[in-house]
Amino acid sequence: MNTSQLLAVDLLLSFVSAGAWIGAAWMSASLKDKSRRTDLALLLLGTAVALTVGRYALLPALVAGSWWFASERITINVPLTAIPAAWAAAAGVPFLLRRRNTGSKPVTPDPGRSREWAVLAIVAAAASAVASLALTFVLGPFPSLWSLAVVLFMVAASVLTAKLALFPQTGQVAPRSGAAPGGGASAVVRRPTAAAAVAGLMICTALGSGVFAWLGSRSADGATITAAVGHHSSAGVAMKDPTPVTSLVGDAFADAVVRRYELTARMEQVTLPSGQTTEAWTYGSLPGPALEAQLGEVMEVVLHNRDVAAGVTLHWHGYDVPNAMDGVAGATQNAVMPGGSMTYRFAAAQTGTYWYHTHQDSAEGVRKGLYGTFVVHHPTSPRADTDIVVAGHDLSGLGLLGSSDRTTVHTATPGSSVRIRLINTDSVQQRYLIQGVAFKAVAVDGSEVNQPQEVTGKLVRLGAGGRVDVAFTMPASPVTVRSDAAASAVVVIAPPGSADADSQELAREKAPAGVFTTTPVLDLLEYGKPLDRVEPLDGVEPLGGVEPLDRSRDGSGPVRPITREEVMVLDRQFRFVDGIPRYAFTVNGAAYPLVPSIEVAEGDTVKVTVVNRTSEPHPMHPHGHHMQVLSRNGVVPSGSPLNLDTVDVLPGEVWELLLHADNPGIWMDHCHNLDHAAEGMMMLLKYQGVSSPFVHGGQSHNRPE
Repeated sequence: MNTSQLLAVDLLLSFVSAGAWIGAAWMSASLKDKSRRTDLALLLLGTAVALTVGRYALLPALVAGSWWFASERITINVPLTAIPAAWAAAAGVPFLLRRRNTGSKPVTPDPGRSREWAVLAIVAAAASAVASLALTFVLGPFPSLWSLAVVLFMVAASVLTAKLALFPQTGQVAPRSGAAPGGGASAVVRRPTAAAAVAGLMICTALGSGVFAWLGSRSADGATITAAVGHHSSAGVAMKDPTPVTSLVGDAFADAVVRRYELTARMEQVTLPSGQTTEAWTYGSLPGPALEAQLGEVMEVVLHNRDVAAGVTLHWHGYDVPNAMDGVAGATQNAVMPGGSMTYRFAAAQTGTYWYHTHQDSAEGVRKGLYGTFVVHHPTSPRADTDIVVAGHDLSGLGLLGSSDRTTVHTATPGSSVRIRLINTDSVQQRYLIQGVAFKAVAVDGSEVNQPQEVTGKLVRLGAGGRVDVAFTMPASPVTVRSDAAASAVVVIAPPGSADADSQELAREKAPAGVFTTTPVLDLLEYGKPLDRVEPLDGVEPLGGVEPLDRSRDGSGPVRPITREEVMVLDRQFRFVDGIPRYAFTVNGAAYPLVPSIEVAEGDTVKVTVVNRTSEPHPMHPHGHHMQVLSRNGVVPSGSPLNLDTVDVLPGEVWELLLHADNPGIWMDHCHNLDHAAEGMMMLLKYQGVSSPFVHGGQSHNRPE
């Protein structure tokens, strides 16, 4: 059983145990003379205890996956539930057994007190079991002290309310007239007012906490992003004036060739090769115009917005542009509204396969078609004879490979070199099946793979936003590329004059049934060959024996020691997102804008541990940076070094990554399932001394996700 399944079992046990505790409390409190409820109360109590113990038994296995899978379960949940459960077992079981054997006949000096003690103990266990659910679904892995205080108050108040409502105080009633002196009768004094007061206080506490959370979720609306003070700053040392992101425009190469493009965002009806028509937002075509440059040139792209009412930007996914050019509405610019324009200018300083898309209301905009491809070539490296870019996309339920939802044919001479650049522009994983030839995965997220081996019989899996370049020597027969995200689309590479070049026969063929679920996936952590070990920078060994990040992206040159460590626990809790209650996607128990930023100084090397406690993959994407993979689930990569800009963290996985802070600015770091980002899984990577004049929301209407 893997970690994700263990988390699911723990969640199931927590629900069932809470139900059993509540049932046991209800049955115990409502026992009557000669009632059969005693047996049911005993059964529920025993079941609740067993399920609670079962949750504790899972903890060692969860810790084996990572401490962060069990952190608050051990430090908070165990004492929260174990003490009341032990009290309930010690008081409730003997009481119920006596009641089962003797009925209502008293067998103790004070049977009322015995019943009260047992019922209140079981109520306390039930309340703590519900609080345990609140810990999972509301508080999260890093609960604040005030939220813990609220939970403990709720548990205590539940027990007090039960005592006041179920066990009236015994008092003396004055004797009736004519009665013998001293003949006062014993009676009960009910306390409904006190019980109602405690219950009302509980309701007010819950409502007050909700209002506080709602106000926090609205804190970013109309507010600018403040500069990070920085963990390197000494107390009492004044910070210099912050650098605005608008000044971080980078340096262009002297006398560089300028590649000029002009894109116009628009709303239009698009007719696909299948004949189906759909409403789309585009940059003039679907995908947008293919942008290309050579290393050392300058990209100059002018963006116009004709009529996309939500606004648009251009974000260069995976390309480490200067911060002012990153294209994030509310962080590095204002959204380009209808009739507006903006010019993006940056040096083409890294080669490889990338893509661009809007970062204004991107969950909607990218899904509707505001994306395109971007490739930078090395001027002295040999290029493939046939170079094909394939962007996989789901457009309103219509699967596309490139611009087609049917067959696209390219010709290549047998014996010539072919390179296919696969890009996942969706928010979910895509699997690609390459048939008819053995291939090599020669690049991942724009970085070349060291000594790639030939691959046959395996799928290429791309997380959202990810890219893999595959290369092969063209055989004498056609090669096909299919994706599980585009069942009716296929890319065919055929020899000139081939009988299949007209695509009619291949267009009718489909991928074999179940091939995308049964075929093994190429594991990039085991693919290629590792580089020779390089010497530490300035002779400084890494912290904790962990291999630090290479200075250069190709893995050559000296390495730097780790200067900072961060943990990102990806989870789900109930939160307000932009003032709307949601079952949000959270980072460290918070939803944007309340997720604490990662704050760095230029030159830092940051070790980031990413833990996925949800049941869905999360492709985490820090803007403006690549990250070197140190380990996945504790296993160090055995193949070529992996430098990724989008890390697809599957359910129950733990990735250790290294990020070198060499690109100053204020950067988004978010899940590239853009719906997840829009529902809270988004944070900032902030450099010390950098600020932004742009605001989230407000009159600017900036909505990055």
